[in-house]
Amino acid sequence: MTVIAIFFALFLQTTVLFSPKLSFAQDGPSQTAQQIEISRNDYVQKLNDYRAKESQFFVATEQYKQIQTLASLENAVKASKDVQLARIDTLTAYFQALRETMLALKGAELTKKSIQVNRLQDVLVELGIMRVQIDKGQDRIALDKTSLQYESRNLAYVATAYSALSLIKVSNIQSATDQLGLLTAQVFDQLQTSSPSASVLSEKQRGYDELSRTITDIKTVLFGVMKRLEDLDQQNSFNLSTYSQIVDTLGQSFSKLRLAQSFLKEFAK
Repeated sequence: MTVIAIFFALFLQTTVLFSPKLSFAQDGPSQTAQQIEISRNDYVQKLNDYRAKESQFFVATEQYKQIQTLASLENAVKASKDVQLARIDTLTAYFQALRETMLALKGAELTKKSIQVNRLQDVLVELGIMRVQIDKGQDRIALDKTSLQYESRNLAYVATAYSALSLIKVSNIQSATDQLGLLTAQVFDQLQTSSPSASVLSEKQRGYDELSRTITDIKTVLFGVMKRLEDLDQQNSFNLSTYSQIVDTLGQSFSKLRLAQSFLKEFAK
């Protein structure tokens, strides 16, 4: 019996899909945000179901190895089918949540965003076809075949997911940086029209210049990261290692953006 192992639903991760976003306003959740939350919750539920089915599969296969009876073989085959279906359902929920997140994404170029949405949709269609094939499987040979078919597409699914996640990370920071720039300019304009004293204006000018330099620094890093994403896409080289490198590169810009948001609040006083 082929060993079943889900490739990345356990680590592509709840933490990535549920990572906090940068924001300036405390608006109520939109209908789109609520739908994304529903999809993420569905993913978590499917993942928990997969974990349970995976445990049952391991128990059934061990029993078959020990007693080698027809009944134990039938149980192992059924457990294999159940866990493969649960795996496909988990990944479908994951990619659906990822696609909805991409559709709602701000800060991304429309062309790049459209490419990612289409890739995610292609994966969803492929998973749907694979699910039908698994559901039709009635014996060990058929189910071993569907398991191997899935494993042959493993790396392609990983690359698609990490490519989408990388664009989401960059675009979220880009959107927040754009907001920071607009708000900084608005606050400074309002200050100038309020006829401040020379000393106050000089102090605020220094603060405005500092924020402007921070925004420029962040945009420079984001430009370099986007170029890196294009190269990885061309080479089809997205994986956990390259994604981690991108996250590390963005980490300093993320920290700068957090500090700049706090500084802007003080600057506006």
